[in-house]
Amino acid sequence: MDYEFRYRLSSAPTATTDGSGCVQHDIWALARVAGSQDDFAVVPGRHKTVSVPADELAVVMAMANGAAKVAAYKQALANNVNTQPVPVTGWGTEQLEALMDANDASAAQAAAADEYITVTLGQSYPVEFSI
Repeated sequence: MDYEFRYRLSSAPTATTDGSGCVQHDIWALARVAGSQDDFAVVPGRHKTVSVPADELAVVMAMANGAAKVAAYKQALANNVNTQPVPVTGWGTEQLEALMDANDASAAQAAAADEYITVTLGQSYPVEFSI
């Protein structure tokens, strides 16, 4: 049987606070039989938090609004399906500064992504999309 797939961003992107400098996206896979008019349904066992590095998301957020930016955002999600946050550890001044800098960067990009999704694109959560 052939299927059509979509994805659901269930809530606003969130910043990590572990110094990994990632923006987390709560994604669900959805499917329906190809060509049907049925609603898309959640694919069991295919819920994932996709962590996009803040510096990668910053490149997307800096793009001009339009189809290319939407495609780049979706591609960033697809590219990072298996990315795991790598937290900053340690109590030295250098490690603590790195942790705070990374947290600030991920918070800024999470806010930028949420504004892009809700204000620029005019969407509300959950947001369903295709890649």
